Amino acid sequence: MSDKKHEVLGGYIEKIMALSTAHMPNTNPEFGDVRVLSYEYGYMVFVTDCSGEGLDESFPNWFRPIMELADRQDCTLIMFDEACNVDPDLQTWDW
Repeated sequence: MSDKKHEVLGGYIEKIMALSTAHMPNTNPEFGDVRVLSYEYGYMVFVTDCSGEGLDESFPNWFRPIMELADRQDCTLIMFDEACNVDPDLQTWDW
C-alpha cells in the first residue's frame, strides 16, 4: 500500500478487538467507567488509554487484561459478540 493511500484511509479505519461473549463473566457484566453500547448479540466498549497511571479502581478485575490488551494493540473498540472467537489467552466463563 502506498504511503499516500495509507494516509487517506488512516482517518477512516479503526481497529476493533472482536471477542466472544464467553470472555464476559455473565450476560450483563460491569465494565467500569467506560462508554458501552449494548446490542442484540453483545456489547461494544470504547477503549481507554491505559498508559501513564493505568486503569483506576473502577475497572473490574475480569475486564482489566482485555482493556490493556486492546490498548496495547491500538484498538478503538472492543466488541463482545456471541459469534466471535474465543481467545485462548484470556479468561472465559461458562454461563
